[in-house]
Amino acid sequence: MKKTLKYASVLAAALVVSSCTKDFEEINTNNNAPSNEQAAPDYLLTNAIESLTDRVHEIFLGHEMGSGWVQHMAKVQYTDEDRYQFRPGTVNTTWNSFYAASGMDVVTIYKLGEKLQHDNYKGVALVLKAYIISVLTDLHGDIPYEEAFKGDVVDGGILSPTYNTQEEVYRDIIAKLKEANTLLSADGKEIGGDLLFGNDIDMWKKFANSLRLRLLLRMSDRDPGFVTTEMTEIVSTPATYPIFESHDALYEADDEVYADNTPDDMAYLKYLGSAPNNNPIHENRKTRDDHRVSENFIDLLKDLGDYRIMAFALPAGTGQFVGLPNGLTSAKAAAFNGGGLKNTSKIGAYFSAAEAPGMLMSFAELQFILAEAAKRNFIPGGDAAAESYYIQGFVASYNQFREPLQEEFDAHAGSSYGGLAIPADYTVDAEIFGHLTENAIVIYDPAKALEQIATQKYVAMFDQGLQAWFEWRRVDFPVLTPAQDGLNGGKIPVRVPYPLDEQSKNPSNYAAAVQHNGADNLNTRVWWDVD
Repeated sequence: MKKTLKYASVLAAALVVSSCTKDFEEINTNNNAPSNEQAAPDYLLTNAIESLTDRVHEIFLGHEMGSGWVQHMAKVQYTDEDRYQFRPGTVNTTWNSFYAASGMDVVTIYKLGEKLQHDNYKGVALVLKAYIISVLTDLHGDIPYEEAFKGDVVDGGILSPTYNTQEEVYRDIIAKLKEANTLLSADGKEIGGDLLFGNDIDMWKKFANSLRLRLLLRMSDRDPGFVTTEMTEIVSTPATYPIFESHDALYEADDEVYADNTPDDMAYLKYLGSAPNNNPIHENRKTRDDHRVSENFIDLLKDLGDYRIMAFALPAGTGQFVGLPNGLTSAKAAAFNGGGLKNTSKIGAYFSAAEAPGMLMSFAELQFILAEAAKRNFIPGGDAAAESYYIQGFVASYNQFREPLQEEFDAHAGSSYGGLAIPADYTVDAEIFGHLTENAIVIYDPAKALEQIATQKYVAMFDQGLQAWFEWRRVDFPVLTPAQDGLNGGKIPVRVPYPLDEQSKNPSNYAAAVQHNGADNLNTRVWWDVD
C-alpha cells in the first residue's frame, strides 16, 4: 500500500481531572483552549495512529524489552534491559501514553462518531482501542478497562479505576472487534486522517477481523471451544468477515516461482522520513549505537539457510554475520569477538531507515495464525489447509522484505556477502522456491508442523518486538536460553510489572489486581499463558 498522507499536528490528549463542584469546573475552564471533543475526529485519528505506532516501536519498550527479550536483538552497550533490569520510567511512560494519549484519542473519536452519527469513525475507534488494550493487557495481565478513560466529570470522574481480569478484557475486546466489523461500511460516511489505510474502510474491516483472529489464537489454550466457534465463523464467511488478503499472484513455471510483487494487505505506518516523522529506530541511531542482532537469531537464520539474514542484519567488521549473545554485562559485550561494537552485526539498513515502516500487523503473521489454527483444528482443513497457510506465510514474509533483499542479491551477485555465496542473477523468487522444494527444515512436515509454524512466524516478526515476545510466551518456541548475565533468576521475563504510579495513585485497586493476578514481577504468567 502506498500512503501519501501528511501527519497533522494535534494537541496531545490528556486525562481530564475534574472538580466535584460545578463552580470549580467553570472557574478552571479555558474557553479558548479546544477540548478533545471539540477537535475534529480526523485530527484525533492521525494522532492516535502515530502515538500508538511510535509507542510499540519505541526503543526501550519495543526493542530493548520486546526484541531483546525475544532475542531478535541484543545490547552491546548499557545492557541493563538485555539482562532483564528494566526501567520503571519506561513502564510509566507506556501506561500513560496508551491511556492518556492514543487511548483517550480513540475513546473521543468514538464519542464524536456517536455525536455525528458516523458509524465508520465508531468502528475505527473500536479497532484501535482493541489494539491498544490488547498490548496493555499482554504486557501486564489484569488492567483498568471498564472504568478507564472516565476521569472527566461527565464520564463519572473516576480517577482510581478498578481492574478487570485479563479474561474479561479479552472477551470484551474480541466482541468489540466483531461490533466494529458491523459498524464499518464502505457505503457509509468517509473518514479522514487515516495514516494506516488512506481512509479505506474495507481495509479497516479486514484489520478488525485479522486482529480478532490474532487475539483468539492468543487465548486458545484457555477456551478452545470458544476459539473454534469464533475462528470458524470468520474463515467460513469471508464476505461478512473479510481478512487481510494477498495481492501477489504466485505461479510456477520452468521450475521457478514468479510473483507480480503487488504488496499484501498489512497494517503499518509508513514514516515520512523527515523529522519529526521518522521511524523510532532511526531517531535512536542518530546519537546511539547500542543495539546488535542477537546471536540466537543469526544462528537460527544460518541453520535455516535463510538469506533474509541479508535484510535483517549487516555483516560485522569481520566480514561475516556475527550475532551478539543476549544479556552480557557491558564489559563482556564490549570485549566479545575481539570488540563487540565493531565485530558484531548491526540491524539491517532497511529497518533503521528514517522511513522504515512501523508494523502493527502483517499478512505473513495472519497466515501463520491460520496455519496454526488449521493444524490445531480451530478452523476446517487439517494439514492440507495448514500447509497452504504456512506456505503463504513464508512467501509473504519474503515479499515483505523483497526490495531490500533483492537489492543485496543484485549488489553481490556472483560473489560472497557476509560469508554467504550469492549466485549470479539470484532472485528472491528463486530463494523462496529453493526453500519450499529442497530445504527439509522448511518443507511442511505434519509431525513437526507446529514447531515449523512457530519458527517461521518468529522469523517473520523480526522488528515487531512486542508481538514477537507475546507470541513466544504463548508457544514457548523456538527454545531460547536466558541472558548469560541475567538479573532475573535465570528466567526470561514473561510479564512487565505495573507502573510505580499505580502503586501510589491507585493503591487499593492495584493491590486487588496483584492479589488476583499474582506477584507483580517479571515471572508471573498472564491468564492466557498457561504453560
